[in-house]
Amino acid sequence: MKPILKWAGGKSRLMPRLRPFLPAAEYLVELFVGGASVFLNTDYSRYVLADINPDLINFYQAVVNAPDSVIRAALPLFSHGSSQCDYNRHRADFNHRHTSACIERAALFLYLNRHGYNGLCRYNLRGGLNVPYGRYKKPYFPAAEIRLFAEKVRDTHTRFVCLPFEETLAFHVDEHCAVYVDPPYFDCFTGYYIAPFQDEEHQALAYALTETHLRWDVPVVLSGSNTPKTHAAYRGFTFHYTHARYSIAARGASRGKAGEVIATLPVRQSHPLASKPHAFVAAEGLEVA
Repeated sequence: MKPILKWAGGKSRLMPRLRPFLPAAEYLVELFVGGASVFLNTDYSRYVLADINPDLINFYQAVVNAPDSVIRAALPLFSHGSSQCDYNRHRADFNHRHTSACIERAALFLYLNRHGYNGLCRYNLRGGLNVPYGRYKKPYFPAAEIRLFAEKVRDTHTRFVCLPFEETLAFHVDEHCAVYVDPPYFDCFTGYYIAPFQDEEHQALAYALTETHLRWDVPVVLSGSNTPKTHAAYRGFTFHYTHARYSIAARGASRGKAGEVIATLPVRQSHPLASKPHAFVAAEGLEVA
């Protein structure tokens, strides 16, 4: 299934390599949900999808609660507002009307995502979206994806939470789940929503994931860039290497294949999930550290 949103660093292209590392479990807890490609392309019976960005969580909740209303509100924006002037006006409206109705705000968020540059979701320190205009002639309107997303959420009893990763792990993890994490990458993204996400934040995340793993004996899977900083921050993990094609820099300067790691904290052999046939089966083409 295709995601509704364009998302820098989204996992759609990585899914054939990532899926074999996502173990059997009653439900999946996903931190930094972003474009939700993992949710859309896995088959857990339940999900907890977490992100600290309230605009993103509001968007998904609006799509689930009233998909047709979001479509009706967003379609005129796409039909009559694709110029840079239109984009700047809608972005200013989005930034200055934080208390607007959730459907209207969700429609604007979708418009800005599809018309903004390369799927970036970037904010200034005041909380204003500051993604530049993308110069697309006719951005795709994802009506079918909206309806399919809402249908899957209803079928899987999915819950959205707008919480920091520490609170998500503390309140939404137990021995029946698996945890998937796709944090901002070293040397690519230095911010997350309006807060920095740099070395210190990665170290805190690694500590929280390790503590959760040890407390509940749950499997943890993490996606990251193949850099020395990633290896240092998550040094207790087992690393598997692959590549993914991303495009983020201006004029496609960094288009191409980027080194990617899938890092795992598997369950102990005594854990019931250890006997499941699809728990951490090695994916073709991956090297294991």
